[in-house]
Amino acid sequence: MLRRVLAAQCGVTALIALALFLFGPDLLHSALVGAGISVAGNGYAAWRVFAGNRKEIDSVEMFTLYRAEFGKLVIIGVLCGCAFVAIDGLNIAAFLGGLVFGTLASVIAAATHTVELPKQEGKQI
Repeated sequence: MLRRVLAAQCGVTALIALALFLFGPDLLHSALVGAGISVAGNGYAAWRVFAGNRKEIDSVEMFTLYRAEFGKLVIIGVLCGCAFVAIDGLNIAAFLGGLVFGTLASVIAAATHTVELPKQEGKQI
């Protein structure tokens, strides 16, 4: 699952980079910074939730999910603040486009992941 989320984000980042390189190369840097921040934040959250022993993954607690989401939001917030302070000429629209599309890619990848439930013997509905 971790690989699926990160692969989806990197794929969307590559598509954004290709589109902006062809249509507006001056916006490419800003979009890649936004997408990179998205990959860092969502990568942390996916690692926090899905990395580890398979037995632990099946019994993910709500606390783990909340901790991962809070950590993701802190990472994204801090990195966005650093980007706006450190990078001159950052295009806000391209930056937010990279950030939002990268985040949506990870959400869609996680939401469309299917898990097989174990079969229960002896119970029929």
